[in-house]
Amino acid sequence: MARLGIVLHHGIEKGPELAGYGRLAERARFESLWVTERYFHEETFSLLGFLAAVTDTIKLGLGVANPLTRHPALLAMASATLDRLSDGRLLLGLGRSDREVIRGKMGLPYRNARATLEAAVTLVRQLHGGDEVDTTHGPFTMRGARLAVTPADRRVPIYLAAIGPRALALAGTVADGVLLNAYVPTAYVRWAVEEVRRAARAARRDPSAIDVACMLVVRPTDDVAAVRPALKQRLVRLFAEPHVGEILLERGGFDPSILGPLRTSPATALDLVSDEMVDAFHLVGPAEHLNERIAAYRAAGVDLPLLLPRLEDYRRVVETLAP
Repeated sequence: MARLGIVLHHGIEKGPELAGYGRLAERARFESLWVTERYFHEETFSLLGFLAAVTDTIKLGLGVANPLTRHPALLAMASATLDRLSDGRLLLGLGRSDREVIRGKMGLPYRNARATLEAAVTLVRQLHGGDEVDTTHGPFTMRGARLAVTPADRRVPIYLAAIGPRALALAGTVADGVLLNAYVPTAYVRWAVEEVRRAARAARRDPSAIDVACMLVVRPTDDVAAVRPALKQRLVRLFAEPHVGEILLERGGFDPSILGPLRTSPATALDLVSDEMVDAFHLVGPAEHLNERIAAYRAAGVDLPLLLPRLEDYRRVVETLAP
């Protein structure tokens, strides 16, 4: 059976609603169910703890937490607890978040984020392994720290979120898997996978042992033209992010020269986003076409496609695209 996961969007209001989503995905035999960390929305470890209690076999993914707002000791405690309570089903995604959220909205320092992430991976693994951690080097200081609870098999798979070459290289060097960003074309995926594999080879790791997961924004519809304006607006916001727009367009096979006018002339920004871009950055259309697109991502190097529908489309996606 081909591996396939699904992601819960934000907007969950009631426990029975969340339980229904989890059980539906499990009955449909999705390999994993992921929740995303978006600050000032639902808190992810709470969601995962609830899902662990109402499901039995489906893996539970966190995509992603960061060590800038959660100390590695807290990350290790939470993930070890969840993994044990779920009988070894947790997949821990870690990332750097972004400067606007960490420093702008929360007033916390945001510096050396990649080095902080790398150090966090090391510390979480040491704590999960039952080691006593003593360190005064790098971004964290820990003295005589040891977990009283460890994961089911003393190791939770760690996936690193990555977009640019340095983050992809870090995933290839230290992580069990890489979690590619939502809204990425297959051309970008091919480039990103090679970056991860190149770093793995340089670190004398088996490149094929690093799991490549990718969130795929899914919009099932029989009227693609009707939804394209809203999807274009989302791409405008994505491309407006510094550096992100450049990487995704250039590596995705599109002309990055549109970014200047797109960022300086909001009134005409939508005109710069083509229908071809909408189709490349989303999975949009009827079920048969969506399955073809999923297959294209697999061919580009994605081991674990993660379908990301809107909540109102969740049931339809599960019922039409389930493995």
